[in-house]
Amino acid sequence: MKKLVYRLFLALVFILRKLPTSLRRAFFRGLAKIAYLLSSKTNRIIEANLNLVFDGKNENFEKLNKNEIEEIKKYSYFNMLLWAQSLIENLDITDEELKKSITIENQEIIEKLKNEKKAIIFISAHYGNMDMAGTYMNKMIMHTHQVMRQSNFEEIDDFIIKAREACGSKVILRNGAVKKLVKALMKKEAVSLIIDQNINSKDGTEVEFLGKKAYQSSTSSLLSRKFNAVIVPIGMFNQDDYKYKMKIYPPIYPIKTENEENDIKELSQLQANALSAIIHEDKKQWFWPHKRFKNHYREIYEKNTNNK
Repeated sequence: MKKLVYRLFLALVFILRKLPTSLRRAFFRGLAKIAYLLSSKTNRIIEANLNLVFDGKNENFEKLNKNEIEEIKKYSYFNMLLWAQSLIENLDITDEELKKSITIENQEIIEKLKNEKKAIIFISAHYGNMDMAGTYMNKMIMHTHQVMRQSNFEEIDDFIIKAREACGSKVILRNGAVKKLVKALMKKEAVSLIIDQNINSKDGTEVEFLGKKAYQSSTSSLLSRKFNAVIVPIGMFNQDDYKYKMKIYPPIYPIKTENEENDIKELSQLQANALSAIIHEDKKQWFWPHKRFKNHYREIYEKNTNNK
């Protein structure tokens, strides 16, 4: 059955690559609208997250009205499908087309660190166009070791890995990733981590994220401290007409004192602050369908499920 599904997937990818750009993009926009209409459970998760973060108790997160919440719901599906669309379009994109599609702010931050031969840990969130960010980074700036979460569909994982490695990325599967990340940083090579996922207390550090308590992966903090690696937050913002802006943020330098636990805590909070600030620039572009806060606020998801 999986082989049949994979063949159908490859056939769809082939057709989409052959379609004119306008038709291909119309297909994904239509699919996003259908997903919004049919995904009531996911819509409730989005609404639960938005109501938690934008509860009006913090002046930086004013309460949202119903229309704003619906707009973000719709955009969430558009953005999820945009990742898939970009993965397909980037199979054929030229360097010239890539340069025309993307502007970059503060690239000098990266160039300075490269000249200083610093080990670099790029951090980002499920925000904006992640696939476009990886493609541009690896083709135009520098190659990175990129950690990828495995799915239950090995064949499609292989397809995604090949697509990403075609642009220069070195994909590391999440299971057993730390050893490979260590080797890369020892060689002063760059690694790329997405650290905004929900994680349990055993594997993460408690931080304040978007004004709420959450556990965050401590891998980037541990690696930064151990290998004197500089952490660089990046964001890829969707703009009009399928144009994008990559923004490089001020680096977070390693902290190493005799108190390792406190160092990890401080480094993790600095990263949470950076990602929160990126999301705050345009809140609709973050991945709101994820149960990001379930370890501290599980009841918001249970409540929404029981009431609807």
